Amino acid sequence: MIKYCLPLSVVSFIIFLCGFIFDNVIKTSLWAAAVFVILAGLVIYSYTSEKITNQNLKEIKDLNVKLEKLSRIQYGLHIINPKMDLSHKVFYALRLLSENIPNRTFVCFSCDNNEISYLTGLKINSTNKPERILQEDPLISDISNRIKALTDYESLKKSGGLLKPISIVQGNNIHGQILTIDFYSNVKGIFVELGSSKLSNIDDKVITEFCKNLALIFEDHKDFNDSGKPLRKTEEIKTDIEIIRENLYESMITNDSPALNGWDFAMHFLPSAKRADFLDIIRLTTDKQMILLGKCSGYGINAALYISRLKLIIKCFIEECQSPAKLLNKISCYLNSDLMPDLFVDITAILYRSKDSQITLAMAGSTIPIINRTRSGFAEIPELQTGIPLGLFNQGTEPYKDQVINIMPGDGILLHTDGITDFPGKGLERISNEDLKNILDKIPEQNADEMLRNILKQIKNQNIDELPEEDHSIIYLKAE
Repeated sequence: MIKYCLPLSVVSFIIFLCGFIFDNVIKTSLWAAAVFVILAGLVIYSYTSEKITNQNLKEIKDLNVKLEKLSRIQYGLHIINPKMDLSHKVFYALRLLSENIPNRTFVCFSCDNNEISYLTGLKINSTNKPERILQEDPLISDISNRIKALTDYESLKKSGGLLKPISIVQGNNIHGQILTIDFYSNVKGIFVELGSSKLSNIDDKVITEFCKNLALIFEDHKDFNDSGKPLRKTEEIKTDIEIIRENLYESMITNDSPALNGWDFAMHFLPSAKRADFLDIIRLTTDKQMILLGKCSGYGINAALYISRLKLIIKCFIEECQSPAKLLNKISCYLNSDLMPDLFVDITAILYRSKDSQITLAMAGSTIPIINRTRSGFAEIPELQTGIPLGLFNQGTEPYKDQVINIMPGDGILLHTDGITDFPGKGLERISNEDLKNILDKIPEQNADEMLRNILKQIKNQNIDELPEEDHSIIYLKAE
């Protein structure tokens, strides 16, 4: 700040002195004083802007570090052999975590049949290598007593979660925290992190996300018994439908109904055995929102992990990238840097504002939305650049472009994934976007909910609630 203030102050002082040399001293003096104030303001503004910019750069750098660690961990979890014993799965996961957050001790307990029991743990030995902690280790006994003193299984079920500091004395003071391995308020286990120093904010958030992924491993392990032997034939494999009913993939579809002044919103989602669709609705400001609707190329646990990672990436980049194209380009660049090359996503991002006459969208391999001009009496399929899916391959810099569509009051935007058209229902043939357009042409103006119900009835006839072969996700967004 001094490097700006000192020369500017000297210049302003010289100008001020000139006021005594020329005529109209008072006027010149006042003018010089005003210039001084303006320059001082500019200096303060420049300094503040530079400080904010540096802070933002640091936050972005921290987010990239966090994303890199989570990506490495999630990719490792993605390839775990599902037939492994649960303790081996969790120990493998702890090793992945230790590679990204070194010099820590991690301990995991399972919660089953109303009991908390030791599952596995990892610590760094004298040769600076990770090793398994045996149940006979005094540390396990100490931690178990601390957990029992803090809570019990019934209180865990009622609270639906736990985050407590813990202090263990064994030679040196070791501090850490206890977190629940929580699957939709159903506690599957307890995770303990210990170390001689405090975790950074980034590592703390990484561990929180890691526990969510551990919950998926615990839930998925229900397909196999702890000894690795197949379960009885009647219980051998849980179908994806049963897992869905237990809300395994609910986080893939946002439950929040967006309320933005000037817009009416309706959504229909019917899951299949091949869960792969996802939806995110993000409020950017009080009068601006973004909808992201898409589909993963995989399904099941792999798709859930991939989409979980994708949604985290979106949350990290959304503040920096508030245009659809900028966001997709940023995500594309990140996804193509590695780590799950066998999966990719189709996605449409739509930005809309309160009482605005335009929407802005960018597309990555997804189906083109249909614009319903109800008051004009026709629907249209706009000519748009659909792009290619995110994560498919490196496309160079900024392959996705913002595209603007003008909207009048009463107009609606129909968004859907390809499950609607490719697999409309049992015994029904594939329908096209043109067929959907013709359906919209015949429906009079209605609110978003009624409009969507009528569309679905004509697409699927009497099979509207029948389980589809692929996810059915469809949105109707109407300008009021």
